[in-house]
Amino acid sequence: MNPVEIIVITEGATEREVGRVLCRRGILSNRGRPQPPDWRSTIGSRDGYDQVIQALGGSNPLGSASRALLIFDQENSPDPQQRVQQIQNDLIQRDGSGFWQGISFQPVPGFGNLFEHRDSTGRHFVLHISQGYSGTIPIGNQDFDGYILQLLQGPFRQAIVSGLLGGSPGVSPDALLQKAEIEITQLMSRNGYPWTHAKSWLYAYITVFQFRQSHVWFAGRAVEVAPEQELRRVFASLIEAWDRLCR
Repeated sequence: MNPVEIIVITEGATEREVGRVLCRRGILSNRGRPQPPDWRSTIGSRDGYDQVIQALGGSNPLGSASRALLIFDQENSPDPQQRVQQIQNDLIQRDGSGFWQGISFQPVPGFGNLFEHRDSTGRHFVLHISQGYSGTIPIGNQDFDGYILQLLQGPFRQAIVSGLLGGSPGVSPDALLQKAEIEITQLMSRNGYPWTHAKSWLYAYITVFQFRQSHVWFAGRAVEVAPEQELRRVFASLIEAWDRLCR
């Protein structure tokens, strides 16, 4: 049976890199085939909410695709449902062809951040609202980067950090985690600059580990070395979204 082709729309490169690794590791089923291939951007070199909404407002925004996965951040919306409403309103406002007038995303039972549209023409779209960080330190903006924080601060944190560091001799994962999670965090807070975005905190880890790479690379590497059971926990809603489109 041929894989189902799924158009993937994301706000940024982190989602695409993580999706690519999850597919390669078999966490996201090979019954689905991302389009463009290898989770490349459908928007070209442009990223960000406004650019994606503008691109989706054009004529025939999804081409001939009947299935699509759209991944947006919750940002500072009070809850996923309100974020969905904002996204739908923005799409309709920019809609130059009437495409989005007939699209209505309904909640997926059991997942507070998944919303789905199906219709008689065979179109099947799933909207994933990334909530990300769920730790003890308040972070106003909820986004996809928060899922990487969940990996780094979860029950397999030492194993993930050891994998990231490649077993470097004389390097203590616990000592580095202490600096990224507590010392730098407290320093920022004491100076009146608490974390407001998960991405900022990710760069604290990148700095402590002395990686000379981007947060996108770092996210992909964390997913590469994380245990499968932890990936299935953290990315449960993304896995469900993908599986629904593969059916």
